Amino acid sequence: MAKNKLHKYERVKHLHNVIFSQFGESKSPGSYPWYGDGYRGMKMVLELGCGKGEHSLGFAVADSSRLCVGIDSKSHRICVGAEKALGQDLENVFFLRVRIERIREFFVKHSIDEIWLTFPDPHLKQRAIKNRLSAPPFLDSYKYLLVPGGSVHLKTDSDLLYNYTRESVELWGGRVVAALHDIHKNGDIHENGDIDKVDIPVGDDNSGFGAPGIVSDFEAAALSRGVSIKYLAFTLG
Repeated sequence: MAKNKLHKYERVKHLHNVIFSQFGESKSPGSYPWYGDGYRGMKMVLELGCGKGEHSLGFAVADSSRLCVGIDSKSHRICVGAEKALGQDLENVFFLRVRIERIREFFVKHSIDEIWLTFPDPHLKQRAIKNRLSAPPFLDSYKYLLVPGGSVHLKTDSDLLYNYTRESVELWGGRVVAALHDIHKNGDIHENGDIDKVDIPVGDDNSGFGAPGIVSDFEAAALSRGVSIKYLAFTLG
């Protein structure tokens, strides 16, 4: 396994659809390739903690008008998704290796249409709550990046993170517009008895709330254990 990781570390350096952050660099957010002329006017979707980028790839295949950027700090995971994108000739997918705390450095204010949090670490210990991707400092960053009316989507197998996120969003002043306890069951969408439609990428392979047609390796493992996959969509004012 360690040897395979080392091979991926080396291969990913040569993939033109992968951007590496460099400490001390002073590039402006608008200088990154996803803001190039060829992508002007496309809706932009970020997948945070993307791992192998299964959702970024699924969205890109389903809708060529969306530009997807998968973000993770682990380059050996990114390598898998980036090589698949190149193998499928997908030109509307990039990957960025950086810690999520730094995303404001790479994207222009109010330029992101959707942000997906796909099975982030729930950080179970009390002292690590600040690291949850739905903690207030992260919500501040999402608000900064999203276009007016833009949405954030969470998929998780963690009841704790699901409930924490609902509370965190509401305390922050955002609005939960869709909540599902199990995206693989029908009729479970609720928000105080009301249902609001969320602008989710819709295609043959991922249509529906929570993109149930896209099943990552992590999600498949959870499903095999009988764990339900939960979903939230929310806006931040």
